[in-house]
Amino acid sequence: MTKFHEFKNLCVLYAEDDETLRETTKTTLQLMVSKVHSASSGAEALDIYKNNPIDIVLLDIYMGKISGIDVAKQIREYNNKVPIIIVSGSIATEDLLAACKLNLVEYIQKPFDFGTLIKVLYLAIDRMKAHGLMLTKINDTVSYDYFGKSFIFQDGKKTALTKNEILAIELLLSNRGQIINYETFSQTLNQTMSDGALKNLIFRIRKKMVNDSNLFNLSKIGYSLT
Repeated sequence: MTKFHEFKNLCVLYAEDDETLRETTKTTLQLMVSKVHSASSGAEALDIYKNNPIDIVLLDIYMGKISGIDVAKQIREYNNKVPIIIVSGSIATEDLLAACKLNLVEYIQKPFDFGTLIKVLYLAIDRMKAHGLMLTKINDTVSYDYFGKSFIFQDGKKTALTKNEILAIELLLSNRGQIINYETFSQTLNQTMSDGALKNLIFRIRKKMVNDSNLFNLSKIGYSLT
């Protein structure tokens, strides 16, 4: 599973009205991705999608008043790129025809196993790559490429990062707006970081970012990326 590490920064929305299956699948997804939002209805799924950054959407097709197809249609009205996967025990011909028009990543049948879940996540990752969705904007001049492990600037230029720089910037990005203390940096980098060593690491990241206006140091506490 050469791509497995690529799942760790993803945020997934999973909608399923069967509580047992929903909780089991949610637990499985949590082993692989950064965040899982689970919904028991189409209405709840839409509310979550509209109020949270979502990378991949998994929708049960039959969920009462608002079906997975209906949710996908509404998402597609303002986002034609987010990967959507439809899940169902069975599917009527008319629903299958409707699903085909929604630019879906895949349609999978219940019950599905771990291997199938991994497969559709891989497909979603490939779709995101194709649409350039794995770039995270740091500020107006620089973005971070999770796949290339580099900074990308407005003019297209790239700057590669070292292993520790990658670990540090991904820690800051995954906890954006929060203060990351020195101990957390040490645990993430799997080494004891003196104040001087951490300052030097952050200095190198700042230099490569060029525009570091939203990377803040809180004296004797830690760092925060806003």
